[in-house]
Amino acid sequence: MVNDISDVAAPGRNDELVDELRKYFSSLTGTELGPDDDYFTLGLVASLQALQIVTYVERTYGITVEVEDLDLDNFRTAARVAGFVRLKRGERAGGGAS
Repeated sequence: MVNDISDVAAPGRNDELVDELRKYFSSLTGTELGPDDDYFTLGLVASLQALQIVTYVERTYGITVEVEDLDLDNFRTAARVAGFVRLKRGERAGGGAS
């Protein structure tokens, strides 16, 4: 289970993982999104797309999203998803292993 994404999320920083995810979410929603844009609050993602996001994250980053991880806060923004991926991989915000 993911405990604290804020330790590994890197909002506002130049971050390749965040940028990669931002591009994916922009493509998925058809809207140019920033790293901290909440596509759920903006009404750009429906429940089926949320499932698609979870599957994309698992396949692309080689992690398993457990039932306990299915907290909307883990998936709200590109920066938060990047933090979630890093936490699952045991990495820090800079991208390196802890």
